[in-house]
Amino acid sequence: MGSGIIAKIKHIKDGSMNRSGVKNMSTSLAYIMNKEKCDMKLSNITEGQVVREVNYVLNDIKTVEGLYIGCRQISDIKFAVEEMMQVKEFYGKTGGRVALHLIISLNEEESGIENAGNLMNLADDLMNELLPENQAVYAVHTNTDNLHIHVLVNTVGLDGRKIHMDNDYLTLKLHPAVNKLARRYGFTPNIEWERELEAEKLSIVERKIKLRNLIDHAIENSTDLDMCVQYLRESGCVVNIGQYMSLRTAEMSKAMRSYNLGNNYTLDAIKERISNRLEPFELAEVKNHVSTITGRDVVSYTPNVIKKYKDMTEKEKREAIHMLKLGRNPWLTKIHGNFAMRQASEEMARLSLVHEIVTTYSTTNNPEAAKREIVERKKELGTEIKSVKKLLSKYKPQIAIYKEMQLITKKAYLYEFADLKEYQLEYERYQELEKRLEDGYGKTIAEVAEYAEDLNNQLIYAQAQVKELSNQYKAILSFQGRGNEEERNDEINLFTAIGHSEAKNEAFLYNLLKTRQVYLTSKDNKECYIRVLTLPAVINGRNSVSTTVTVMSKAGVELEEFSSEEMTAKEFNQRIKDIRRDYGVRSCIVNDNENAAKNELNKESKKKVR
Repeated sequence: MGSGIIAKIKHIKDGSMNRSGVKNMSTSLAYIMNKEKCDMKLSNITEGQVVREVNYVLNDIKTVEGLYIGCRQISDIKFAVEEMMQVKEFYGKTGGRVALHLIISLNEEESGIENAGNLMNLADDLMNELLPENQAVYAVHTNTDNLHIHVLVNTVGLDGRKIHMDNDYLTLKLHPAVNKLARRYGFTPNIEWERELEAEKLSIVERKIKLRNLIDHAIENSTDLDMCVQYLRESGCVVNIGQYMSLRTAEMSKAMRSYNLGNNYTLDAIKERISNRLEPFELAEVKNHVSTITGRDVVSYTPNVIKKYKDMTEKEKREAIHMLKLGRNPWLTKIHGNFAMRQASEEMARLSLVHEIVTTYSTTNNPEAAKREIVERKKELGTEIKSVKKLLSKYKPQIAIYKEMQLITKKAYLYEFADLKEYQLEYERYQELEKRLEDGYGKTIAEVAEYAEDLNNQLIYAQAQVKELSNQYKAILSFQGRGNEEERNDEINLFTAIGHSEAKNEAFLYNLLKTRQVYLTSKDNKECYIRVLTLPAVINGRNSVSTTVTVMSKAGVELEEFSSEEMTAKEFNQRIKDIRRDYGVRSCIVNDNENAAKNELNKESKKKVR
């Protein structure tokens, strides 16, 4: 007895390999209706017998030269592609996936020709249950040991709806429906599909943690991929190796591909980790890209002393009274004078600072050249930051062992040197982790600690440089004589301002979980602002973030809202593009609170009135 009935879906797309959707559909249909594939075992069966074996109540079952060929919602099977394209053109949906190619195959033991009619009925019932509004052509192929049927389905239904298949379509819809119909027609169902639907004993987070730990241990005890796979299997893990690696433990009802565990667990990454596990740490260096400019005082400011009346001399009192009689307040005069002098002094100091920045970064003392040089230095810093982050990701397993050892160091010490028996488990775990570092990676805890600290310090150093370069760039902008609107040196594009992708990557790669609420305004639209709320989240077992974007009117009325938790990354990015298009928001100013955002809008409105 075989494993049961099998079903697969292939997608036929428009424009693949420079071929049109019509061409691709025609090629698939020609393959499905190939006489050599359909009638090899039917030479002794008449067309009348074929028709009698097939129950046709809802569909238009036909025979073509004695072959098992049928169709749904098609008037003439010879023009099936043309009729399908007419539906697509009517609804204006001719691009993307133009058709689905479904294959349903029986066990070899059940592949006698007497089952061809029932297999055809099964396919028709399946279409009626899952896709009743969609045109389809199908044919039973008899040229292999496994009797199977091919079904070509138009992705656009007669009701204008296009088929949508998410990641769970096969396991939650197609497989259960095929198994149900297999039992109806006396075929062996696929028990593996039903086992996959059983409730998982472990959550997806627990499954991923368990598989990562198993792979880490296997790598630490292996010299090549075969040895690694053998170690996993001896640990009770079911492992399949092909283009990818898939794993399943006894507690898991469904296998998981290793690349879903993270960048360090793809098949190529596992091979590289095995070959390099005893190599010294790869070093990275963040260089200094910032010229230190402190500025200087160019005006010596000495404020006038403002005395109280009781502290004045007699002469000063008479002068004060005299000025008051003339309608002048001597105290206010001195206060305003001090304020004006202080402003002038600060302005001169800023101007001096900008001059020093420009002359430092430009040999021609040109502000534009200085800005370009600062931008180039920021780019170089960005490349170095990526290198450091890549190493943090590469050595994440070793650093994770070190971090766990950090948490239990004191308790392990108290067990070993203060004889506190309650910490025996922590001591034994510490010893186990230390052995893993030494045997699995050839590293001591001191080496890993020093390396991890160095990488983190380099990141802090790089980020401080980025901030300083940004401040110097802004200082130049503020003195270029541009209009107030153009002086907005903190404007960034909408995607960067929302910051979802960056926060998600930082959460997954470096465990930096971000909580952030900001309000975005734009000079392009003075009637609304955007609230962005980012919170930590766990998605598919990975540390991540969820971001909610809300568009608010100037009066504080919610115009629309969407969240990254409710859609795919592609859909979320598309919604941001829609916001940019619908509201004309291109560049943004990030405000820390709602009042600041509203003040920005009011400020822009006043400028417009002037």
